[in-house]
Amino acid sequence: MVRSPLRHFIAIVLCSLVSSLSLHASAASLESVKQRGSIRIGVEPGFLPFEMQTPKGEWVGFDVAMMQAFAQSLGVKADFVGAKWDGIIPGLMAGKYDVITSGMTITDDRAKTVLFSDPYYEAGLKVLVAKKLAGTAKTLDDVDQAQHTVVVKLGTTGDIFVTKTLKKAKIRRLDSEADAAQSVLLGKADAFIYDRPYLEIYESGQKGKVALLAPLVSTEHFGVAAKKSDVALMNAFNAFLKDWRAKGEYDKAYKAMFVDLTWKSQFPQLF
Repeated sequence: MVRSPLRHFIAIVLCSLVSSLSLHASAASLESVKQRGSIRIGVEPGFLPFEMQTPKGEWVGFDVAMMQAFAQSLGVKADFVGAKWDGIIPGLMAGKYDVITSGMTITDDRAKTVLFSDPYYEAGLKVLVAKKLAGTAKTLDDVDQAQHTVVVKLGTTGDIFVTKTLKKAKIRRLDSEADAAQSVLLGKADAFIYDRPYLEIYESGQKGKVALLAPLVSTEHFGVAAKKSDVALMNAFNAFLKDWRAKGEYDKAYKAMFVDLTWKSQFPQLF
């Protein structure tokens, strides 16, 4: 079909208008953050050492340190908003916060709904096993047996992984990583599949009571998530992340949270 000159002109104008509105919407969130004087960050507390809330209500962790530094780079304050994991993306869509920074794995499925930043952490799934399996279970196949119960945190990539991968073991889904780890510790479950850093730190505090299988069962990357329209905000974060790494601040935060465990004394109940 041949377009008339007038229709062609109107089409160009409409495309330009849509593009202009899109760019304006993209910049709107970044500008509103600056005008408000704060960036609201959706987190689910309890994912050590990324985001934790002390008994006094203070936020600590790697994600917390990173987002506080990002907020400072924008000249604003970081406001952390607690959320349940199964409602954390709907909360973003509803405008309860500007971004999600909660150890969220970048996946193709999630990327259909949210806009991810550049990856800021390489993670992966590991297997925590009960004491009775410490000497016998070496691989995921050893765990995937009909007599075993594997727990996962509902809605996580661990949940997705076991649903696709395990064929024999019974799967039980729990609302929190703390409950899942505790069920393995108490012998109520045989294994817990979850993110490497959490399980490594948990196992280090329960030596001899649980065990961690050596191999990663999958590799993942964490990213900050925003609404699809918030391109300017994500571009600002990506620029910050590159600079934060270059200045050595990323490594300092990593050492404090993952090596020195500077937050450990604030959570004596975990160790």
